[in-house]
Amino acid sequence: MREQPDYETLDLVEMRRQLTALRSKYSDNLLITSLLNRFFVKVAFLVKPTDLAHEQYLTSQFERTLTKVKEIAARRKAD
Repeated sequence: MREQPDYETLDLVEMRRQLTALRSKYSDNLLITSLLNRFFVKVAFLVKPTDLAHEQYLTSQFERTLTKVKEIAARRKAD
């Protein structure tokens, strides 16, 4: 029987789905689409993280990217 990890594993398919949805939503904003594309390249061909540290890194980078998208979108609304 395979040993299950003590933590919830990162769902890269869901992450890519969210990135694609955001990229479509902000397709008219070059700064956001560029930011999303750069992160998308990091996860596009991954099947799973190599280890827990890699998974934590990807999760933190994903969260950071989402925060930047919100900041950029908020600045654009303020303009």
